[in-house]
Amino acid sequence: MLPSELLAVWKRKGVIWPRYAQLSEDNLRVVQDLIEIYRDHVGEKKSVLNKLTGEIEDVGYDYRFIRGLSYLLDRRCRFRCSDALAAVDLRRKIYQKAAEAGLPTTPEQRQQIIEAVASEVKVNAETVDEFFYADLDTELVLEEFNPLSPVELIQEYNLSLTQTLLFESTEVRFTSSGNWQRLFYSLKRLGLIYEASEDRGFWVKVDGPASLFKLMRRYGTSMAKLLPVIVSNQTWTVEAKILWKYTNEVCDFKIESWKHQALLKKSEPTTQSFDSAVEEDFAARFQALKSEWVLRREPQPVLAGTRVIIPDFSLERDGVTVYVEIVGFWTVEYLLRKIEKLKKVDADMLVLVDKNLACEKLADLGKHARLNVIYYQGKIPLVPILHHLEQAFREVKIKQVTLVKDLPVVFTEPVVSYEEFAARIGVSSEAVKAALGEKPPQDYLLMVNGMVRKDVLEQIHKKMEEQMNQKGKFHLADAVRTIEAEGVENATGALEILGYRVIWHGINSEEAEVVKA
Repeated sequence: MLPSELLAVWKRKGVIWPRYAQLSEDNLRVVQDLIEIYRDHVGEKKSVLNKLTGEIEDVGYDYRFIRGLSYLLDRRCRFRCSDALAAVDLRRKIYQKAAEAGLPTTPEQRQQIIEAVASEVKVNAETVDEFFYADLDTELVLEEFNPLSPVELIQEYNLSLTQTLLFESTEVRFTSSGNWQRLFYSLKRLGLIYEASEDRGFWVKVDGPASLFKLMRRYGTSMAKLLPVIVSNQTWTVEAKILWKYTNEVCDFKIESWKHQALLKKSEPTTQSFDSAVEEDFAARFQALKSEWVLRREPQPVLAGTRVIIPDFSLERDGVTVYVEIVGFWTVEYLLRKIEKLKKVDADMLVLVDKNLACEKLADLGKHARLNVIYYQGKIPLVPILHHLEQAFREVKIKQVTLVKDLPVVFTEPVVSYEEFAARIGVSSEAVKAALGEKPPQDYLLMVNGMVRKDVLEQIHKKMEEQMNQKGKFHLADAVRTIEAEGVENATGALEILGYRVIWHGINSEEAEVVKA
């Protein structure tokens, strides 16, 4: 965070955002100059650094920008007070002498007191004068500087600007592409008040420091420490309500990874490790199957009433998600808490339990409609898991097929891709293919990956006939170009529908010919 007086923002029509420093050539050059000032003046007093950085302000840069950068660079320095003389003890001796001799009203009287103290501590008067205020901030000496690149400093500056602005927030909402285990650990460790919800994604709302009557500064600092954890992910969105104290107005604030990620400093990513050898073994064996299901480690959290569960894994396929929770603790108290929490989950959850852990209470999990318990001993069995996955996918597919068949859709495109249409309506491509197979549109012919309008196929057929009549024979490469020019990607399927076959002369596709079947 930066001091509030160095916060630079834009505010317009109820929207507020920091004045982020861009990674421009001018900015990188001035940041490089600042870094070199600190690097080249190790051993100098802080007052020297302040003078040199002040000269950069005079060139025409916003003083808040330069001072904000200097503030961050100061945090990468180690300053020391000269230990030749202890400034506090020296001042005490000088004040005692002044009390004995009377308050000095002339330079000569002051010099006499300085010389008396110098004689007492056995140094010259100039040294006493120099170390009189040696412990003041401007008199500290730069002993060590930890440099960084200009890009990193600008990113740290922009992150600090954002943290300072969020200090004035009444609430903050964020979503992320992953790293939820670390995010919720940080929320709890920092003592932040939060609640989770699902609204076109998983969102977490955190009460801001401006919404509290007490401990605002400590809470605001905790809020600031959470931001680097959020922006360290691949994709994220942060929204906030900012109470702008100068106008007593609540303003909207929003940053997104696709727009601001390059401008903000990321925290060091954490390596994703498994909690146990059982989890690691299960993940390795499942991925070795090369099935159509995608396994994700520590996926998006799942709501369990007013609480949140971060499952060990999710298994995903064409919009269908099955969560996997492995019970790996032996204490009865933990199992009981796990039971009560899992009963509130409104999602398809597989609970894998070692037979050695089973108890009477744990068996109650199987009575919950949305929970499926698989007991194992040693290794987690894959067959019952695959059976459950196929059953779950089949149930969802049946619903999606019915949905697609009931949609009042009129197709007009010359070529319709199953995958693109499925993504548009939020179902699997297999459901689209099955539904259209049962109820194909009147003017279309079905292919492996999509549908083609009949008049498009007729146009392709006409062009191919013309070229075959002109050349006497038609090469496969020419046929593919003719078909793809009409937007049909599956050239082989189109040839088959149109009644053509391919004659191969060796393995070279350039020599293959297309003839009437």
